[in-house]
Amino acid sequence: MEYPGKVFLTSEQQAFMDDCFKKFNKNLPALYLRFTCALPTLYLRFTCALLALYMRFTCALLALYLDDIIFQSGNIEINRGDIDDILTNQYLADNHVDAFAFLLSEKRRILPKEFQNYLYISPLYMAYRGYKQDFQIFIQHINSDSVRESKLIIQPICFQDHWVLVIGRLKDKVWKLYDSLPNPEHKAICTEVIKQIHEDKAGAFPSDIATWKLQTVRGVPTQSNDYDCEIFVCKYMERVVLRQKMDWASLKDWQKYMLKFRVELGYALCLTTKM
Repeated sequence: MEYPGKVFLTSEQQAFMDDCFKKFNKNLPALYLRFTCALPTLYLRFTCALLALYMRFTCALLALYLDDIIFQSGNIEINRGDIDDILTNQYLADNHVDAFAFLLSEKRRILPKEFQNYLYISPLYMAYRGYKQDFQIFIQHINSDSVRESKLIIQPICFQDHWVLVIGRLKDKVWKLYDSLPNPEHKAICTEVIKQIHEDKAGAFPSDIATWKLQTVRGVPTQSNDYDCEIFVCKYMERVVLRQKMDWASLKDWQKYMLKFRVELGYALCLTTKM
């Protein structure tokens, strides 16, 4: 067997090297087979480990992303996931409606002459009431003085994933129902919700408030899909509290502006400082 440097070895050294090369060449197929068989296993282990690390990183990043608070005021909280829901035509939740109501109250604070005096009742009122916090927005403001100073009571209501807006006109002693998908069943549940919330604040509201007549407002803009009802409720709220008389007939095409309304809400929340 020939190999480099053989001529420089003694006969004894050459015999030893020849024996080593013979053993190596004899075992080479077995070593090659072992390495070839082990390679897929090593590759699979490496791939699984890499995938596990990727999943952990992705989950951690997602948790960080979703927990990143964009807007907060008292018990109202909007995170990045909530902003995504606004901008991707998703069904919105109670915190979105409360956040819109907060922005509306800020507009009234800045431009008081353009708005009527109103009292907002959160759709999460019953849940918020049990929170142990020093500052509970849309909870502690409900008292006999605030009711007496208000012309309107604003109350969004959610029933079976559909949102409606109920407006109490204190002077006329009547409830007005704004519904983007008119349905007699929605009207029936509103009566029960009104009774429940106003009994909870016994003494703050007029004693006969739960017996006021509930009237459905006709001719308001309506929706053509099944996920924009919260935006309609927010826009109803925004229009009703203005001092100027509302011409609903001029707003029939609200549906085609829903994306614009969503972007406006998301933009306003992103620009509003946490409080």
